[in-house]
Amino acid sequence: MEIAIIGAGVSGLSCAIKLKQHGIQADVFEKRAIAGDRFVTAEVFLNLLDYPFYDSIRYLSEEHDLLIKPTSNIKKMFIHGPNVSSCLEGHLGYSNLRGKHDEALEKQLQSQYEGNIYFENKVDYQEIAKEYSHIVLATGDPLDTQQIQMFEEAFRASFKGGIVTGEFTPNEVHAWFNNELAPKGMCYLIPHSHSEASLVLVYPQYKENQHVDKEALFQKFHEEAQRKLNQTLNLVSHFSINDYRIGISSYPRIGNTYFAGNCFGAITPFLGFGQFTSILTGIYSAMDIMGKGNYDELTKPLYQNFYDSLALRRGIEKLDNSKLDLVMKSIHTKILETMLTRRKVNLLKIASKALKPFL
Repeated sequence: MEIAIIGAGVSGLSCAIKLKQHGIQADVFEKRAIAGDRFVTAEVFLNLLDYPFYDSIRYLSEEHDLLIKPTSNIKKMFIHGPNVSSCLEGHLGYSNLRGKHDEALEKQLQSQYEGNIYFENKVDYQEIAKEYSHIVLATGDPLDTQQIQMFEEAFRASFKGGIVTGEFTPNEVHAWFNNELAPKGMCYLIPHSHSEASLVLVYPQYKENQHVDKEALFQKFHEEAQRKLNQTLNLVSHFSINDYRIGISSYPRIGNTYFAGNCFGAITPFLGFGQFTSILTGIYSAMDIMGKGNYDELTKPLYQNFYDSLALRRGIEKLDNSKLDLVMKSIHTKILETMLTRRKVNLLKIASKALKPFL
Protein backbone atom coordinates (compact mmCIF):
# COMPACT_ATOMS: atom_id res chain seq x y z
CA MET A 1 0.00 0.00 0.00
CA GLU A 2 1.10 3.53 -0.78
CA ILE A 3 -0.65 5.95 1.59
CA ALA A 4 -0.71 9.73 1.38
CA ILE A 5 -2.00 11.94 4.16
CA ILE A 6 -2.69 15.49 3.02
CA GLY A 7 -2.43 17.73 6.05
CA ALA A 8 -0.27 17.55 9.18
CA GLY A 9 -2.94 18.76 11.55
CA VAL A 10 -4.69 16.94 14.37
CA SER A 11 -6.50 14.36 12.23
CA GLY A 12 -3.67 13.78 9.74
CA LEU A 13 -1.06 13.24 12.45
CA SER A 14 -3.39 10.96 14.44
CA CYS A 15 -3.83 8.82 11.35
CA ALA A 16 -0.08 8.73 10.67
CA ILE A 17 0.70 7.76 14.27
CA LYS A 18 -1.88 4.96 14.27
CA LEU A 19 -0.55 3.55 11.01
CA LYS A 20 3.05 3.77 12.21
CA GLN A 21 2.14 1.87 15.39
CA HIS A 22 1.27 -1.06 13.13
CA GLY A 23 4.34 -0.79 10.94
CA ILE A 24 2.76 1.14 8.07
CA GLN A 25 4.54 4.27 6.86
CA ALA A 26 2.49 7.00 5.21
CA ASP A 27 3.72 10.08 3.35
CA VAL A 28 2.46 13.17 5.15
CA PHE A 29 2.22 16.40 3.16
CA GLU A 30 1.72 19.81 4.75
CA LYS A 31 1.48 23.04 2.76
CA ARG A 32 2.62 25.17 5.70
CA ALA A 33 6.11 25.38 7.19
CA ILE A 34 5.19 23.85 10.56
CA ALA A 35 2.45 21.83 12.21
CA GLY A 36 0.03 24.14 13.98
CA ASP A 37 0.86 27.20 11.90
CA ARG A 38 -1.91 29.39 13.31
CA PHE A 39 -2.60 31.84 16.13
CA VAL A 40 -2.44 30.50 19.69
CA THR A 41 -5.76 29.76 21.36
CA ALA A 42 -7.18 27.41 23.97
CA GLU A 43 -9.81 24.78 23.23
CA VAL A 44 -11.46 22.03 25.25
CA PHE A 45 -12.20 18.33 25.29
CA LEU A 46 -15.62 18.17 26.95
CA ASN A 47 -16.75 14.88 28.43
CA LEU A 48 -20.25 16.34 28.35
CA LEU A 49 -20.29 16.32 24.55
CA ASP A 50 -18.16 13.29 23.71
CA TYR A 51 -20.74 10.59 24.44
CA PRO A 52 -20.23 7.63 24.73
CA PHE A 53 -16.61 8.46 25.70
CA TYR A 54 -16.52 9.71 29.28
CA ASP A 55 -12.83 10.64 29.46
CA SER A 56 -11.36 11.39 26.04
CA ILE A 57 -7.73 11.71 27.16
CA ARG A 58 -7.86 8.41 29.03
CA TYR A 59 -9.59 6.67 26.12
CA LEU A 60 -7.00 7.82 23.58
CA SER A 61 -4.18 6.69 25.86
CA GLU A 62 -5.57 3.28 26.85
CA GLU A 63 -7.16 2.25 23.56
CA HIS A 64 -4.86 3.84 20.98
CA ASP A 65 -1.58 4.63 22.76
CA LEU A 66 -2.04 8.28 21.80
CA LEU A 67 -0.64 10.37 24.64
CA ILE A 68 -1.97 13.88 25.08
CA LYS A 69 -0.89 16.17 27.88
CA PRO A 70 -3.71 18.65 28.47
CA THR A 71 -3.13 22.13 29.83
CA SER A 72 -5.48 21.34 32.70
CA ASN A 73 -8.46 19.25 33.68
CA ILE A 74 -11.74 21.17 33.88
CA LYS A 75 -13.28 21.11 37.34
CA LYS A 76 -15.79 23.93 37.03
CA MET A 77 -17.68 25.46 34.13
CA PHE A 78 -19.40 28.77 34.80
CA ILE A 79 -22.25 29.41 32.36
CA HIS A 80 -23.43 33.01 32.22
CA GLY A 81 -26.77 34.14 30.84
CA PRO A 82 -27.70 37.81 30.42
CA ASN A 83 -28.56 38.17 34.12
CA VAL A 84 -28.23 34.71 35.65
CA SER A 85 -25.14 32.51 36.04
CA SER A 86 -24.85 28.81 36.80
CA CYS A 87 -21.98 26.46 37.53
CA LEU A 88 -21.38 22.84 36.63
CA GLU A 89 -18.82 21.04 38.78
CA GLY A 90 -17.14 17.67 38.39
CA HIS A 91 -14.80 15.90 35.99
CA LEU A 92 -15.95 17.90 32.96
CA GLY A 93 -13.04 17.47 30.56
CA TYR A 94 -9.73 19.09 29.68
CA SER A 95 -8.32 22.28 28.19
CA ASN A 96 -5.41 22.40 25.78
CA LEU A 97 -3.58 24.79 23.49
CA ARG A 98 -3.59 25.01 19.71
CA GLY A 99 -1.41 26.84 17.22
CA LYS A 100 2.12 28.22 17.45
CA HIS A 101 2.88 27.09 20.96
CA ASP A 102 5.41 24.51 22.14
CA GLU A 103 2.70 22.70 24.15
CA ALA A 104 0.03 22.89 21.43
CA LEU A 105 -1.89 19.73 20.53
CA GLU A 106 -0.36 19.69 17.05
CA LYS A 107 3.16 19.84 18.48
CA GLN A 108 2.41 17.01 20.89
CA LEU A 109 1.16 14.78 18.08
CA GLN A 110 4.10 15.67 15.85
CA SER A 111 6.54 14.66 18.60
CA GLN A 112 4.87 11.23 18.76
CA TYR A 113 5.07 10.63 15.03
CA GLU A 114 8.18 8.72 14.03
CA GLY A 115 8.15 9.53 10.36
CA ASN A 116 8.80 12.25 7.82
CA ILE A 117 6.50 15.20 7.18
CA TYR A 118 6.97 17.02 3.89
CA PHE A 119 6.43 20.63 4.92
CA GLU A 120 5.82 23.48 2.49
CA ASN A 121 4.54 20.91 0.03
CA LYS A 122 1.13 21.78 -1.38
CA VAL A 123 -0.02 18.75 -3.34
CA ASP A 124 -2.81 18.48 -5.88
CA TYR A 125 -5.35 15.82 -4.95
CA GLN A 126 -6.06 14.78 -8.53
CA GLU A 127 -2.36 14.30 -9.25
CA ILE A 128 -1.49 12.54 -6.02
CA ALA A 129 -4.45 10.18 -6.42
CA LYS A 130 -2.62 8.70 -9.41
CA GLU A 131 0.42 7.83 -7.30
CA TYR A 132 -1.07 6.44 -4.07
CA SER A 133 -3.43 3.57 -3.34
CA HIS A 134 -5.01 5.34 -0.33
CA ILE A 135 -5.43 9.03 0.46
CA VAL A 136 -6.48 10.64 3.73
CA LEU A 137 -7.73 14.16 3.07
CA ALA A 138 -7.06 16.11 6.27
CA THR A 139 -6.30 19.64 5.12
CA GLY A 140 -8.72 21.25 7.56
CA ASP A 141 -10.59 22.96 4.73
CA PRO A 142 -14.13 21.85 3.73
CA LEU A 143 -13.56 23.51 0.34
CA ASP A 144 -11.17 20.66 -0.46
CA THR A 145 -13.96 18.21 0.33
CA GLN A 146 -16.34 20.08 -1.96
CA GLN A 147 -14.02 19.49 -4.90
CA ILE A 148 -14.68 15.76 -4.52
CA GLN A 149 -18.13 15.39 -2.95
CA MET A 150 -20.95 17.29 -1.27
CA PHE A 151 -20.24 19.05 2.02
CA GLU A 152 -23.45 19.86 3.90
CA GLU A 153 -22.83 23.36 5.27
CA ALA A 154 -24.89 24.09 8.39
CA PHE A 155 -23.74 27.70 8.72
CA ARG A 156 -20.70 29.93 8.65
CA ALA A 157 -19.29 31.46 11.78
CA SER A 158 -17.45 34.65 12.63
CA PHE A 159 -14.82 34.70 15.37
CA LYS A 160 -13.08 37.47 17.25
CA GLY A 161 -10.71 36.64 20.07
CA GLY A 162 -7.32 36.98 21.63
CA ILE A 163 -5.10 36.27 24.61
CA VAL A 164 -5.66 38.19 27.83
CA THR A 165 -3.54 38.39 30.95
CA GLY A 166 -4.93 38.36 34.47
CA GLU A 167 -5.35 35.98 37.39
CA PHE A 168 -7.04 32.69 36.52
CA THR A 169 -7.77 29.29 37.97
CA PRO A 170 -6.61 26.92 35.19
CA ASN A 171 -9.30 24.28 35.79
CA GLU A 172 -12.19 26.78 35.66
CA VAL A 173 -13.69 27.89 32.33
CA HIS A 174 -16.42 30.41 31.55
CA ALA A 175 -19.05 30.54 28.81
CA TRP A 176 -21.56 33.29 28.00
CA PHE A 177 -24.89 32.92 26.21
CA ASN A 178 -26.19 36.44 25.69
CA ASN A 179 -27.61 37.76 22.42
CA GLU A 180 -26.41 41.27 23.22
CA LEU A 181 -22.82 40.00 23.33
CA ALA A 182 -23.02 37.26 20.68
CA PRO A 183 -26.26 37.16 18.64
CA LYS A 184 -27.28 33.48 18.46
CA GLY A 185 -23.71 32.63 19.42
CA MET A 186 -21.54 32.40 22.51
CA CYS A 187 -18.43 33.73 24.20
CA TYR A 188 -15.89 31.91 26.31
CA LEU A 189 -12.79 32.25 28.44
CA ILE A 190 -10.38 29.31 28.74
CA PRO A 191 -7.21 29.71 30.84
CA HIS A 192 -3.79 28.78 29.44
CA SER A 193 -2.19 29.15 32.86
CA HIS A 194 -2.59 31.12 36.08
CA SER A 195 -1.80 34.33 34.19
CA GLU A 196 -3.04 33.86 30.59
CA ALA A 197 -6.34 32.91 28.96
CA SER A 198 -8.12 32.85 25.60
CA LEU A 199 -11.07 35.22 25.31
CA VAL A 200 -13.25 34.41 22.29
CA LEU A 201 -16.51 35.61 20.73
CA VAL A 202 -18.25 33.51 18.04
CA TYR A 203 -21.60 33.88 16.29
CA PRO A 204 -23.26 32.50 13.13
CA GLN A 205 -23.20 34.68 10.02
CA TYR A 206 -26.92 34.61 9.35
CA LYS A 207 -28.58 37.36 7.29
CA GLU A 208 -29.79 39.10 10.42
CA ASN A 209 -26.17 39.27 11.65
CA GLN A 210 -24.67 40.70 8.47
CA HIS A 211 -24.53 44.23 9.81
CA VAL A 212 -23.21 43.31 13.25
CA ASP A 213 -20.17 45.33 14.33
CA LYS A 214 -17.89 42.52 15.47
CA GLU A 215 -15.28 44.85 16.95
CA ALA A 216 -17.90 46.62 19.06
CA LEU A 217 -19.35 43.29 20.20
CA PHE A 218 -15.94 42.03 21.27
CA GLN A 219 -15.22 45.23 23.18
CA LYS A 220 -18.56 44.84 24.97
CA PHE A 221 -17.80 41.21 25.76
CA HIS A 222 -14.32 42.13 26.99
CA GLU A 223 -15.88 44.62 29.41
CA GLU A 224 -18.46 42.07 30.58
CA ALA A 225 -15.77 39.44 31.17
CA GLN A 226 -13.79 41.92 33.27
CA ARG A 227 -16.92 42.72 35.28
CA LYS A 228 -17.84 39.07 35.80
CA LEU A 229 -14.29 38.06 36.84
CA ASN A 230 -13.86 41.29 38.82
CA GLN A 231 -10.45 42.10 37.36
CA THR A 232 -8.71 43.87 34.50
CA LEU A 233 -8.03 41.61 31.52
CA ASN A 234 -5.25 43.02 29.38
CA LEU A 235 -5.53 42.05 25.70
CA VAL A 236 -2.04 41.13 24.47
CA SER A 237 -2.90 39.57 21.08
CA HIS A 238 -5.96 39.16 18.91
CA PHE A 239 -7.35 37.36 15.85
CA SER A 240 -10.42 37.60 13.65
CA ILE A 241 -11.99 34.99 11.35
CA ASN A 242 -14.92 35.22 8.96
CA ASP A 243 -16.72 32.57 6.88
CA TYR A 244 -15.60 29.63 9.01
CA ARG A 245 -17.57 26.75 7.51
CA ILE A 246 -19.31 24.35 9.88
CA GLY A 247 -20.91 21.30 8.31
CA ILE A 248 -20.33 17.65 7.47
CA SER A 249 -19.37 15.58 4.45
CA SER A 250 -22.05 13.52 2.73
CA TYR A 251 -19.79 10.45 2.78
CA PRO A 252 -16.89 9.61 5.10
CA ARG A 253 -15.12 7.73 2.33
CA ILE A 254 -15.25 7.68 -1.47
CA GLY A 255 -13.27 4.90 -3.05
CA ASN A 256 -9.93 4.85 -1.27
CA THR A 257 -10.12 8.49 -0.23
CA TYR A 258 -10.91 9.10 3.45
CA PHE A 259 -12.21 12.45 4.69
CA ALA A 260 -10.83 13.33 8.13
CA GLY A 261 -10.92 16.29 10.51
CA ASN A 262 -12.67 19.35 9.13
CA CYS A 263 -12.75 17.69 5.70
CA PHE A 264 -15.06 15.15 7.35
CA GLY A 265 -16.91 17.71 9.43
CA ALA A 266 -15.43 17.46 12.90
CA ILE A 267 -16.66 20.76 14.34
CA THR A 268 -19.66 20.28 16.63
CA PRO A 269 -22.20 23.00 15.78
CA PHE A 270 -23.30 23.61 19.39
CA LEU A 271 -20.06 24.92 20.91
CA GLY A 272 -17.73 24.86 17.93
CA PHE A 273 -15.03 22.53 19.26
CA GLY A 274 -14.03 19.45 17.30
CA GLN A 275 -10.55 18.27 18.16
CA PHE A 276 -11.64 14.94 19.71
CA THR A 277 -13.74 14.13 16.65
CA SER A 278 -10.81 15.14 14.44
CA ILE A 279 -8.53 12.71 16.26
CA LEU A 280 -11.12 9.94 16.00
CA THR A 281 -11.50 10.39 12.24
CA GLY A 282 -7.73 10.11 11.88
CA ILE A 283 -7.62 6.95 13.99
CA TYR A 284 -10.67 5.42 12.30
CA SER A 285 -9.34 6.02 8.80
CA ALA A 286 -6.08 4.30 9.80
CA MET A 287 -8.02 1.36 11.25
CA ASP A 288 -9.92 0.94 7.99
CA ILE A 289 -6.73 1.10 5.92
CA MET A 290 -5.21 -1.60 8.16
CA GLY A 291 -8.31 -3.78 7.82
CA LYS A 292 -9.17 -3.41 11.51
CA GLY A 293 -12.44 -1.55 11.09
CA ASN A 294 -14.96 -0.11 8.66
CA TYR A 295 -14.77 3.67 8.32
CA ASP A 296 -18.43 3.99 7.33
CA GLU A 297 -19.54 2.11 10.44
CA LEU A 298 -17.00 3.69 12.78
CA THR A 299 -18.07 7.22 11.86
CA LYS A 300 -21.83 6.65 12.21
CA PRO A 301 -21.82 7.86 15.85
CA LEU A 302 -19.88 10.95 14.74
CA TYR A 303 -22.58 11.80 12.22
CA GLN A 304 -25.26 11.29 14.89
CA ASN A 305 -23.33 13.50 17.29
CA PHE A 306 -23.10 16.22 14.66
CA TYR A 307 -26.84 16.26 13.98
CA ASP A 308 -27.72 16.10 17.69
CA SER A 309 -25.38 19.03 18.27
CA LEU A 310 -26.91 20.95 15.38
CA ALA A 311 -30.41 20.35 16.77
CA LEU A 312 -29.31 21.72 20.13
CA ARG A 313 -27.78 24.78 18.46
CA ARG A 314 -31.00 25.44 16.53
CA GLY A 315 -32.86 25.25 19.81
CA ILE A 316 -30.54 27.67 21.59
CA GLU A 317 -30.77 30.10 18.68
CA LYS A 318 -34.54 30.38 19.21
CA LEU A 319 -34.14 31.62 22.77
CA ASP A 320 -34.26 35.32 23.53
CA ASN A 321 -32.35 36.69 26.50
CA SER A 322 -35.21 36.20 28.98
CA LYS A 323 -35.44 32.51 28.04
CA LEU A 324 -31.67 32.13 28.20
CA ASP A 325 -31.87 33.30 31.81
CA LEU A 326 -34.59 30.71 32.48
CA VAL A 327 -32.26 28.02 31.12
CA MET A 328 -29.48 29.25 33.42
CA LYS A 329 -31.85 29.02 36.39
CA SER A 330 -32.82 25.46 35.43
CA ILE A 331 -29.16 24.37 35.49
CA HIS A 332 -29.16 25.37 39.15
CA THR A 333 -31.50 22.49 39.93
CA LYS A 334 -29.68 19.54 41.48
CA ILE A 335 -31.45 16.94 39.33
CA LEU A 336 -30.44 18.56 36.04
CA GLU A 337 -26.90 19.28 37.23
CA THR A 338 -26.48 15.64 38.22
CA MET A 339 -27.74 14.48 34.82
CA LEU A 340 -25.41 16.83 32.97
CA THR A 341 -22.31 15.70 34.85
CA ARG A 342 -23.05 12.00 35.21
CA ARG A 343 -21.11 9.34 33.33
CA LYS A 344 -22.54 7.66 30.25
CA VAL A 345 -25.25 10.25 29.68
CA ASN A 346 -25.89 11.70 26.23
CA LEU A 347 -25.94 15.40 27.06
CA LEU A 348 -26.93 16.47 23.56
CA LYS A 349 -30.15 14.48 23.66
CA ILE A 350 -30.91 15.44 27.27
CA ALA A 351 -30.26 19.13 26.61
CA SER A 352 -32.44 19.11 23.49
CA LYS A 353 -35.32 17.66 25.51
CA ALA A 354 -34.69 20.03 28.39
CA LEU A 355 -34.98 23.02 26.03
CA LYS A 356 -38.45 22.07 24.78
CA PRO A 357 -40.34 23.90 27.57
CA PHE A 358 -38.49 27.11 26.69
CA LEU A 359 -39.12 26.99 22.92
